[in-house]
Amino acid sequence: MKKSILSTAGVISACILLSRILGFLRDILCTGFFGPVWDAFIFAFQIPNLFRRLFGEGALSAAFIPTLSAYLNQKPFSEALRFINIIITMLFGFLALLAGAVILFTFVLPLAAPDFVQSSKVFSPLFLKLLRVMIPYLPLICLVALLQAILNSLKHFLMPALASVVLNICWIGGFIAAEFISGSDEEKVMVIAWSVLIGGVLEVLIQLPALWKRKITYRPAVSFSHPGLKEVLRLMGPVIIGLAVFQVNLFIDNVIALWLVPEPGAVSALYYGNRLMQFPFALIGISLATAVFPFLADYVAKNDIAGMFSELNKALRIALFVGLPASVGLMVLAEPVIHWSFYSIPAAIFHNTAKAFSLDAVARTNFVLIFYALGIWSYGAVQITNRAFYSLKDMITPVKVGIYMVGTNFILNIILVFPLRESGLALATTVSSVLNLVILLYVLGKRSKAVIPDAPDSILSGFMKGLIMPLFCSLLMGAICYLGFRYLPPAPNLLWETVRVLGLVVLGIGSYLGLSKIFQPELLSEVIHPKKTS
Repeated sequence: MKKSILSTAGVISACILLSRILGFLRDILCTGFFGPVWDAFIFAFQIPNLFRRLFGEGALSAAFIPTLSAYLNQKPFSEALRFINIIITMLFGFLALLAGAVILFTFVLPLAAPDFVQSSKVFSPLFLKLLRVMIPYLPLICLVALLQAILNSLKHFLMPALASVVLNICWIGGFIAAEFISGSDEEKVMVIAWSVLIGGVLEVLIQLPALWKRKITYRPAVSFSHPGLKEVLRLMGPVIIGLAVFQVNLFIDNVIALWLVPEPGAVSALYYGNRLMQFPFALIGISLATAVFPFLADYVAKNDIAGMFSELNKALRIALFVGLPASVGLMVLAEPVIHWSFYSIPAAIFHNTAKAFSLDAVARTNFVLIFYALGIWSYGAVQITNRAFYSLKDMITPVKVGIYMVGTNFILNIILVFPLRESGLALATTVSSVLNLVILLYVLGKRSKAVIPDAPDSILSGFMKGLIMPLFCSLLMGAICYLGFRYLPPAPNLLWETVRVLGLVVLGIGSYLGLSKIFQPELLSEVIHPKKTS
């Protein structure tokens, strides 16, 4: 069966968009209706979620997909299936033991130090109860990540992409169920904790029919000496370090915002600006990177390195075509989008503007979002380029460059935070991302020249040339959207504000496609009618 990267990315993007919308609604509902108990829930949920980010989705997929692709292309299917069963058994077994140890801790701590638990703001009785319910989500969500990686390696993307949608539906369902019980806020929030665990179970179950259809069956298998297991563990280590570095980077940004920005609200402005930036970033960068990774790994497994670089260039062109207008459009429409998302909607739902953003918070988050949005195209391209290194089983280079960028980001933070406050921290993130991309493309370009000596352009120079027309069309689109924003009358209520914001988004998309038809018809045709890739 043949698929195009773009059509695959479209499926993933649609699922991500639905998941983000549901997640946005979930956060509005739960944050608005729960008081202090919600802090305990968020903290308890962050523990399995952190393991998911570090161990499950990122590191495991990066290490597992290239290894599995090699087995599928170079060895009998029976050997690939045994490799899968060993990874499933040992991963789930290890994480189940870890979850069991944490559950035991939640029972032992109140017995060993009851006064500490009663007085602690962190290890409160409610937190321990919530953690006890949600920690089994840890092995489940990492198992989900593994099953997703298997299906992605087999070029099936729909069910893996729907997993987070299922979780958010269960979460919202838990909120609705909690509203029907007459208990305290603590009892209601426990209902939502159980809904998270149920969501984890359902995330696993929806993957099974697609696996069975592709003859992926499970039989427990343990082998500490299996070469595939050793290869996955070897490759995972650097990626885990790289993801940890990214988390450290976010932590440093928040610490600097707390210490060096005199006005309160800097951390909140960074959080909400980053959250809005994540919408187009996930739709473009994450979906494209997820879609292209199995194809890149397949080319490497077949020893077709030239084909891998050709597919990479195609993915980067698509990333620029959709990423640059997303950057410009979000920069231009930052203020109306923020006002609508975090001021008007909460005020309408809760009938209390005091709980909504202040207009000052809207203004501060506006500048943060503008500087974050400036780099959307680079964030997406970095994700794709990292996958090229992972497909070559080079996990070290992205980690090394990432560590250098943490240092660069810290220096830029200190320089920019004083004149630009929290928005300077967002600008530092964008500049670091662009530098990260340039270095990665330069290194890959050297490797491509070694494989294809007659190549007319390096990857970096080709990428820079590919910026010109999408950027030109994006700037013209931005001017059209700005004029639309300036001359459309202010909205008197939430309904008309929603129509206004969505209308500006549609205006931006339509004008960019029209301009692309005039100024970059070949690239537009490649996106609309993508060539199929085996």
